Amino acid sequence: MNTRFAVATHILAFLAHSSGQPVSSEVLAGSAGTHPVVVRRLMSTLRNAGLVRTQLGAGGGALLARSPESISLLDVYEAMQEPEPDLFAVSSTKPNAHCNLGRVMQHTLEDLLGSAEQAMRQALAAVSVAQLMQELATRLPADCGCPGTA
Repeated sequence: MNTRFAVATHILAFLAHSSGQPVSSEVLAGSAGTHPVVVRRLMSTLRNAGLVRTQLGAGGGALLARSPESISLLDVYEAMQEPEPDLFAVSSTKPNAHCNLGRVMQHTLEDLLGSAEQAMRQALAAVSVAQLMQELATRLPADCGCPGTA
């Protein structure tokens, strides 16, 4: 799992946990253990994907753009694909056509990994941010102590 996906999922879970209150990139970064600039970059990607919205000014910050029930982990995964390639993307380089292995490698990988990618996508599509929050709730104390949450 790449860190962009993990941090983006953390951001969305934190926003779902904040009960509709805007959360600053500094607070999100503190919770995720990363730099606010990283959060702002991811926030831009999540905003472009329609998963978050932001408010400027005093009391501003990020909010979920959709209900947690309507955001799947596949939505997050797909949003995080740019500029990084797909986990199972076949190399864009052209193997040596005079090499027997090189001639068949790309098609072989596509055949073998296509089903793995499809299974992963189905698994991610089956989990919503709301379900993630239910799982997190079983592991969090009643007052999680997270700064910036209601």
